[in-house]
Amino acid sequence: MSLFDAVSAGELARVQALLAEGEDPNLPGERGRTPLMVAGEAGHVEVVRALLAAGAEPFLTDELGETALLIAAAHGQAEVCELLLPHASEDDRDLARRLLRDCGRPPGELPPAPPDEGPGPSDSRRKLASVSAYVANKLGDDGPTKRLARLFRSEKGRK
Repeated sequence: MSLFDAVSAGELARVQALLAEGEDPNLPGERGRTPLMVAGEAGHVEVVRALLAAGAEPFLTDELGETALLIAAAHGQAEVCELLLPHASEDDRDLARRLLRDCGRPPGELPPAPPDEGPGPSDSRRKLASVSAYVANKLGDDGPTKRLARLFRSEKGRK
């Protein structure tokens, strides 16, 4: 069983054993995602703790430029986000709080994100992603542009 398989299944004992055997907690897998990103998306809190203790880097990004924090927040994993927030940039913290709020899962003890004025969650997410993509594109980073395209594709399927 690979580290990614154990992480995906949430098998803490197996994850710890593999890490003790020398498995790299930062090895990128499918779509550039690390084991920490996979555990964060699935909400495996204890596995996230084990990976962090083994040296998993929470600031690494996948092919789309997303960190473990943003992936966990996009999937409503508030408890995982609380573990990852201290390791994130202020911009990622703000975006994660907004994503969690839009999912209806605000993190427990964290200071709230600034309130959104006006349109509903889908519109605010689209505007935030659009602004992020525009600025990043001006800086020569196409990761946010890819995220924006993915957001639009996912919203087409909901209608």
